[in-house]
Amino acid sequence: MLGLPRRHAIPRELIENRYLEFATAVHPDRFVGESLATRREAQEVSSRLNEGYRILRDPIARAEYMVKLAGIDLDSSDPTTGAPAPEPAFLVEMIERREALAEARASGSSRVDAFRAQVEDEVEGELDRAVAALEIDEPSRAARALVAHRYLQRLLQDVDGQEIGV
Repeated sequence: MLGLPRRHAIPRELIENRYLEFATAVHPDRFVGESLATRREAQEVSSRLNEGYRILRDPIARAEYMVKLAGIDLDSSDPTTGAPAPEPAFLVEMIERREALAEARASGSSRVDAFRAQVEDEVEGELDRAVAALEIDEPSRAARALVAHRYLQRLLQDVDGQEIGV
């Protein structure tokens, strides 16, 4: 919609400039005196533009969307087009990490802070792996990294005591 390349590495300034250019042109306020159908279409285009902009400015959402464009829906459990299932070893590791978090909490805030820092680094590392895979057109590898990213992000939310979504 914005005429940008289908890549993860797009300069933020370019995204912002293109968005503002298009948002000004299609803003519903520009169509106040037009027919209902024209105003409705302007509203729909503006809505799609805003959603696209939201995705593009968020590096995680952008990576997940690029994987979806390649035919892998990370929000689906469909065995052929859905999110790849994590390896059993990874799932065991996540259980062990939750146990380590409980131990860190029992030992004090400095252990929890160290645990958080380690998980934050891993969250960033998984996103970096996903982006690198997308740059070489390996969406299935990117999808696996993004699934791991989601698991680690949930663990990080648990570290901070936030509610974990299903």
